Amino acid sequence: MKTLALFSILCFGSLALAEDFKTIDGKEYKNVTVRRVEPDGIVLSSKSGISKVYFTELPKDVQERFHYVEQTPNMEALRKKPDATEPMAISGIETLPPITVKLNDELLNALRMTDKLDTLYKRGCSSAELIAAALPVESVIMNLQKKLPKTDPRHDLLVNTFEAYQNAAAVMKANEQGKGNGERPIALIATAQLRKHLLTKILEGSMTPEEKTFYYGWRKALTNP
Repeated sequence: MKTLALFSILCFGSLALAEDFKTIDGKEYKNVTVRRVEPDGIVLSSKSGISKVYFTELPKDVQERFHYVEQTPNMEALRKKPDATEPMAISGIETLPPITVKLNDELLNALRMTDKLDTLYKRGCSSAELIAAALPVESVIMNLQKKLPKTDPRHDLLVNTFEAYQNAAAVMKANEQGKGNGERPIALIATAQLRKHLLTKILEGSMTPEEKTFYYGWRKALTNP
């Protein structure tokens, strides 16, 4: 992962400008920006959305430009069958970089820890109770976010889910002290629950077509505010 991260950093400066690509079978991608370079292809962004083009579909000069080296059969077999000591999880979004089953499970467990916050709020807890229950979750989230690249959508969803709970607690405290501005914490709790649901489905690899559409719409809104 460190090698891929360094590769992305080195390439980033040359990926900002919009350009055209044409596959070997004649399909054209006009006025697109290379969002990300992956081991087997490039992720392109345009006004119409995000798409991935595999290096095997691109001309030799484009492959060489991005330093693509065609995998040997043995390497391909290794890619499909990871080392048994580090099994890889199946993501609900195919374009996301793979993570280990261990990390995937750790992320799911962290999200389940926030279920207690939902229960407390539904019961009508005070801000102090919500904050106290959130403290153990915070340390887990802070540790896990370091294991994901900041550019990974799973990182954003993980951090933003917990931030929504924190913001809800802050609004509750302000309202309790008579310093609120009319904001309702229920909206922030609902936002946290929505993000948690989306990340859970990604990690479980069980996203519905509708959830995928929502996910891509969310990503597009972030990249084209």
